[in-house]
Amino acid sequence: MSHSKRNTSRAVFTSYERELARKSWTSTSARLNRESFLPFSACRLCLETAIDPVSCSHGDIFCRECALSNILAQKKEIKRVEKLQGQEDLEAQERQAHLDAEAHERAVREFEMTQNGLDVPSRSVSISKSISISTPTPDNRDREGSSVIEGDRQRRPGKRKFEIDGDEVLRIAAEDRARARKAIDGEKAAQPTLPSFWVPTVTPSSNTRETLHEVVKKTKRTTICPASPDDKPHTYSLHALVSIHFATEDDDKQSKDGKAVRICPSCKKGLGNSSKAMLAKPCGHVLCGHCVGKFMRPNKHHDPHTMDPDALRCYVCDIDLAGNGDGSHEATQNGKKKEKERIRPGLVELRSEGTGYSAGGANQVRKNGVAAFQC
Repeated sequence: MSHSKRNTSRAVFTSYERELARKSWTSTSARLNRESFLPFSACRLCLETAIDPVSCSHGDIFCRECALSNILAQKKEIKRVEKLQGQEDLEAQERQAHLDAEAHERAVREFEMTQNGLDVPSRSVSISKSISISTPTPDNRDREGSSVIEGDRQRRPGKRKFEIDGDEVLRIAAEDRARARKAIDGEKAAQPTLPSFWVPTVTPSSNTRETLHEVVKKTKRTTICPASPDDKPHTYSLHALVSIHFATEDDDKQSKDGKAVRICPSCKKGLGNSSKAMLAKPCGHVLCGHCVGKFMRPNKHHDPHTMDPDALRCYVCDIDLAGNGDGSHEATQNGKKKEKERIRPGLVELRSEGTGYSAGGANQVRKNGVAAFQC
């Protein structure tokens, strides 16, 4: 019976097989619609509407509980990595001390053998090589003898003084240890059989200098915001979180999920992904971008009734957001002085995902897949 109808025995693909290959192997791109984006004021960790919302210095919204849990988890991981790195450094120091002790013992043993008149294998080979390389001919002997006599005549008036200091002794000792270490490494490399790799002392590792490369691990020392992009990460901490105070409608009007609608306190419009909401720091009030540009930012026209035309104040609580206020709020917030010093006053745009339309929000196209399959 012939099986020529199978796709493994034919030289061409059918349209159905080509479509399957294109779906499995080519890169696909799709425009994200509204259902693919998080709603406004959603937590970036639990993806639900933020409860007791807080924001980092770059405008990422989190639940307070989620943010604290993430910060604690990152700090535990940092401590674990630091402890592991300390153990690796200690092991590396012990390994280096063991190698130095082995080289020192080898140098002392060779010195004692030389003093007792015994032949040292490593030095005898090196000495024989040097002798074979620098064996003088009769002509060279005459030239060397004449040069030595002339040199003695020139140095005869003065007598050379033998001097040695501590640095010279340390240098000679280091050279002896390096020579012994090189001899030990050469003997290990010349062994015809592999060592017992299951023994803990000779277990191979990828983080040693005997391998092709030395693995260098980069450890982070600060907590990183989980909502920050991969190419530009930013830090956040417990003391830098800003409590967000959303304004809600006074009546009983609620959204579809049964929760109160968060609105702008100025225009009373609901806040969404296309509102470009701005957060006032450190008070935490949120307004839409249109009202911020209309009521809070300095006006281009001169107003004779304003004391400071360049002042930037919150629309709700009238607190100074430029950092150079008159000090009227210092008495009421004396207990939170340290917290205010760590949070820089100003305006920051709350980050929100797109709306699915090119006119408002972020218009995103995601591409996923591997190299194209040609058929």
